[in-house]
Amino acid sequence: MRILRFLAGLGLTAALLACGGGGGNAGTPLSGAGSAAAGATAAAPTLTLSLVDAAGAALSSNAIGGGAVAYAKAVLLDAAGAPVANKLVTFAADAAVATLAQTSVLTNTSGVASTQISAVGLSGNAGTLTASATVVSGTTTSTLSQTVDFQTTASNVSLAALSAQPSSINALQTSAVSVQATVNGVTPSGGSISVTFAASCGTFSPASASTNNLGVATSTYQSTAACSGPVTVTASASGATTVQTNIQVAAIQAANLVFVGASAPLMVLSSTSGGVKQSTLTYQVLDSAGAGMSGQDVVMSLSSTAKSAGVTFSVGGASSAADQTVSTDAAGKAQVVVSAGTVPTPVVVTASLKSNSTVTAASNNVTVTTGRAAQNKVSLSSDKFAIEGWSIDGAQATLTMRVADRQSNPIPVGSVVNFVASHGLVTGSCSIDADSLCTVTYRSQGTRPSNGRGVVMAYMEGEEAFVDLNSNNIWDSGETFTDLGVLFRDDNEDGTAQVTEPTYPGGSTGATACTANTGVVKSVAGTCDGTWSSAIRVRQQVTIAWSSSTANITSAGARTVGGFSVSVTDINGNAMATDTTVAGAVVTSGAKCAVLSVSNSPVNNSPNAGQHFVRLNGEADCATSLVDVTVTSPSGTKSVTSF
Repeated sequence: MRILRFLAGLGLTAALLACGGGGGNAGTPLSGAGSAAAGATAAAPTLTLSLVDAAGAALSSNAIGGGAVAYAKAVLLDAAGAPVANKLVTFAADAAVATLAQTSVLTNTSGVASTQISAVGLSGNAGTLTASATVVSGTTTSTLSQTVDFQTTASNVSLAALSAQPSSINALQTSAVSVQATVNGVTPSGGSISVTFAASCGTFSPASASTNNLGVATSTYQSTAACSGPVTVTASASGATTVQTNIQVAAIQAANLVFVGASAPLMVLSSTSGGVKQSTLTYQVLDSAGAGMSGQDVVMSLSSTAKSAGVTFSVGGASSAADQTVSTDAAGKAQVVVSAGTVPTPVVVTASLKSNSTVTAASNNVTVTTGRAAQNKVSLSSDKFAIEGWSIDGAQATLTMRVADRQSNPIPVGSVVNFVASHGLVTGSCSIDADSLCTVTYRSQGTRPSNGRGVVMAYMEGEEAFVDLNSNNIWDSGETFTDLGVLFRDDNEDGTAQVTEPTYPGGSTGATACTANTGVVKSVAGTCDGTWSSAIRVRQQVTIAWSSSTANITSAGARTVGGFSVSVTDINGNAMATDTTVAGAVVTSGAKCAVLSVSNSPVNNSPNAGQHFVRLNGEADCATSLVDVTVTSPSGTKSVTSF
């Protein structure tokens, strides 16, 4: 027995020596900073990696998906087996198989770093998960890496409880739509299921949405103007049966009616020759989004004032003052044609929705006028009645023709005024603008007028002026009027047509005596017709002096110590050019007398010569002191005369 105990003890000692020495565990590095026993493995940091569920339990067969939440868990220990805190762990996974909530995570005080891992798609697949970390201990740096292969589980997705809030809306309004999703009967993790929304009319924003942590996907339905009645909305997801519900959408209603405009804002009387006598008025029905609505009935009504002035609707070639019902076109527009009557008046047509008479719009800035210029309402003016054109080409003036009808209203835009001149160049015509006027340029060139005076005539189609005693806007027998005949240009300004002066026939003329030619209204004698006419040529003429650059300066009265008058003319006895200045200066040496001012400087804007008063300061020697009067033309030419 003693021999047996001895042999057993000897065997146990040999076994312990073979395991690396007393107290050690097979395969486990020695702890501590000292050297390991001969043949032993040195201690080192460790990194372990596993897949766990939300409770931290290891996943069976490393399978993720199926609606359950899974995490990648890494545990980092130092060489002594103690947790390593605040150390960066990097995770990576096959992107086509799984996604990671975070790829870089710091370890906690237990040396644990974890991140959620989610399957990509709902079908089964397999991949590899990797965790890496670097640990420095003294002068030793350890780079650790662990991998785990995993499997994604094919999922059975279900959608249910599709709902819309509110479930009844008006066209162009919105509704919040939500649906519940489950995977294998379990609420999926946030964002794991993508749900697509669609509608039989209208749109969704977004068209696709991911489930939240409660497994609910939501989107906003937007109805359009075309939607009405029950609208079917659907929700679908990969692998799931589509679900649907209805949203009741009320048809869109007209929200506004506007007056768009008139083809002819200014019409002329139906009794007037020429001019526009009809205008097309356009209205538009709009929905709450500002889009035109087709197929809407609009009732058009003339104002009582327009009716009393004879304004009517033109319907199929016939005239009617009765209300008209017009349906809107594809753009939501409705049109009606109005015809002018015999009396000038504003034209007000009120449009209203047949379905809702409180929605209305009225025309504006549409008017019936006589439409023709009346002789007593036209005038021709010039910014310069004397230009320095006697010896200078290109001196010019701007002429303006202003016109109005017999009611002093503007005439139609675009009406043409013609111009003719005895000398120089004048723009041949101009068109009346919205201010009922137009302008042309008159310029010096060519042969100079022998008397230094050029004549410009302006004329256009119009009517004779009359006194409307009964205010019916129509000339009646016995009412005074200005009878006009054939127009002539009075080049010599004597009021009588000469055989050498041009005529411009047109309009209603005859062979009777005419109203005496006064001022700028010119008619050839014996060419009037004795009755009022709405078809004659209204006319005006002006005289423009072609002034010389040098001036004649002569005394125009007795001299006193208070001053004296001088006459200033050009070489033809006409006015010096507009903007010519007149100045005076005492030139007697040592004189106390001085020129205080010169009146009418610059010269008056007229073709005719004028006088200028040289005002002196009243000193006694003003009676004998020499005074120079200097006239300076616009071109700078100076003429000096001493007095």
